[in-house]
Amino acid sequence: MDKLLLLSQISLLEELPMDDLKAVEELSEMKPVKKGTIILSPDKPIEALFFLKKGQVRLFRMNHHGKQFTVDILTSGNIFGETSTLSLTDDQVYAEAMTDTYLCMIERNDFEGFIERNPKIALKFINILSNRLKEVYSLSEKIALSDVKYRLIYLLLKLSEKTGRRINEWQTINMKLTHADIANMIGSTRETTSAILSQLKKDGLIKKDLNWSINAEKIEQLLEKI
Repeated sequence: MDKLLLLSQISLLEELPMDDLKAVEELSEMKPVKKGTIILSPDKPIEALFFLKKGQVRLFRMNHHGKQFTVDILTSGNIFGETSTLSLTDDQVYAEAMTDTYLCMIERNDFEGFIERNPKIALKFINILSNRLKEVYSLSEKIALSDVKYRLIYLLLKLSEKTGRRINEWQTINMKLTHADIANMIGSTRETTSAILSQLKKDGLIKKDLNWSINAEKIEQLLEKI
């Protein structure tokens, strides 16, 4: 894959002039990552930023019982990772490839040097960080405070907004997800998750063809009552 083309499509870098983009290309390393790979974890920290060109990455925390709690879902064009002065995750967050993924990685020192030479990028980085914090807070709050049914519904809504497209009243989720995958993402069991999904299908809130779809209007109305 053409790394320069990929970098030009990353949200942080899309407005850079070609000379600066080529400088980033020289500093970064392209990495294909298989689905299910843990890219970052508390016991495997990497001081670097990752540009997500293709695929989907889940950021999650894990409690002392081993339950996972999703804090964000990232799609193509996003960035994640941290350096000593700028952070888009924290040292307790795991990053997992939810699909086969293409990443560009730039190490801490290289990125911070580039930021010093391009202050406009620093301002854009801060804006991305601010928006990310709002997303993380919203998703974390729903998953931490709601019961399992509403955690599941809210997750499906967010996944559809990030990966899918609207077809009449249905909004698709462009991601292969098993019942076990969904259970892990909301800190529940597969059995409980399967029972809730079955009821939501009976209620006409979701359906499953090749991928999941949600009735977005009904889901949003239901969540407004929480």
